[in-house]
Amino acid sequence: MRSKKLLLIMLLMFTAIFATACGGNNDSGSSKSENKEPEKSEKSAGNAEVKVLNSEYTLPGDTSANLDKNELVLKVKVSVKNTGNEPLDVDQYQFALYQDNTKVTDVSMLSLRDQELQSADLNKGKSVEGFLYYQVEKGKKYQLEYTPKTHGDKKIDPITFDIDGNQIADTAKNLQDPAKALLAYTDITLYGKDNEDFEKLTGENKREVVSDFLKDFQKDTLNSLDLLYTDKVNKKKLNKLTNTILHVYQEKTKVTAVTTTMTDEEATVEATITPIDTDEALKEVSKKTEEYQNSKGLRFYDEKVKNASLDFMNEEVKKSKTASSSKTVEVRLKKDDDGKWQLDFDRSSDYFDSFVKN
Repeated sequence: MRSKKLLLIMLLMFTAIFATACGGNNDSGSSKSENKEPEKSEKSAGNAEVKVLNSEYTLPGDTSANLDKNELVLKVKVSVKNTGNEPLDVDQYQFALYQDNTKVTDVSMLSLRDQELQSADLNKGKSVEGFLYYQVEKGKKYQLEYTPKTHGDKKIDPITFDIDGNQIADTAKNLQDPAKALLAYTDITLYGKDNEDFEKLTGENKREVVSDFLKDFQKDTLNSLDLLYTDKVNKKKLNKLTNTILHVYQEKTKVTAVTTTMTDEEATVEATITPIDTDEALKEVSKKTEEYQNSKGLRFYDEKVKNASLDFMNEEVKKSKTASSSKTVEVRLKKDDDGKWQLDFDRSSDYFDSFVKN
């Protein structure tokens, strides 16, 4: 009786194991049929072993490339290794990129020349790696083709790597950070308003930047009014005028910005500014100041004349109108060690001056 019971238990266990094994095989077969083999990032052509190490979107390193609205630079890092016994010649022109079966233009990154794939004559076991740059439409499917050099009648078929632009779309999301950083600087300084992303984009102390800017801004304002002796100026009147001007900038000027070039160290931002026209305001201030001076029998450098001119400017600048034309300027921002984009105010006077029509 015990032997029959033991035999039954063993039979049930064998059946369960067999069913599990069969079920496992069925699942495995289903998985293989549903999931395609991932594209290999390593292929061979003759004695050349080629790898695609990384693909991402970037911007040109200089202004030599003229990108259309939906175009970017595709940056592909590759390596080539000699797996044979004979020397292997390698250069970037053995590679070509196709977008929808059409060959695209390669981009010469003059400022990143040392990072491009360099020509090399590789001995057995040696390898070289570097970047290739191509002008492409964002979000397309690309095919990177490598054709090895051959000698005599020997022929080796090219190899192709598929690159899906949609899968690397996230690499483009920070390319406009330099432009955003410039607009953040503009918000907290020239427009006198807060920008909650300022420190995240620039890594700078907001309070210190604003304080330094206002000192220089007030100095420039006094110079524009020929008020050279700042010790005679009423600080409250000057602060009031500063706030009025910043409000006028915010209300009556416009600015857009786009990042056009980028390297590991700096970026170029193209800013288009619609300024205010202060010509009439300055003429009226000059006229009223002269009338006030004459009516009081005062000298030009008298303290009362200087402070009166601040009052006149405070009223007249409010009447300034938005200019009828815009101006485009290029602004350079430096990348710090943490990847933040910072503005050098000493090199950016053209940008800030452009908010007033010349």
